[in-house]
Amino acid sequence: MGNNYSCKSDVAVLINDYLKQHPDSEDTILGIRDWWVKQQLLDDSIVAVDNALKFLEKEGKVISTIRNNQVYFRLAKNN
Repeated sequence: MGNNYSCKSDVAVLINDYLKQHPDSEDTILGIRDWWVKQQLLDDSIVAVDNALKFLEKEGKVISTIRNNQVYFRLAKNN
């Protein structure tokens, strides 16, 4: 589950995708790492966590409750 961006080709895809979405962008190697690559990894990790929680909830492993307009997850009592 989730993406592994350790390969140079994977990081190249992230950079290329970012440049396609922001064709006028330019930055240093540190800026690209901090702003382009990390942001995409963060976005992907949020999707991965959301998908995992939905799966666990469907399997009855976790339950969700809503408080203060936020969804909270916890272990289901039967586990």
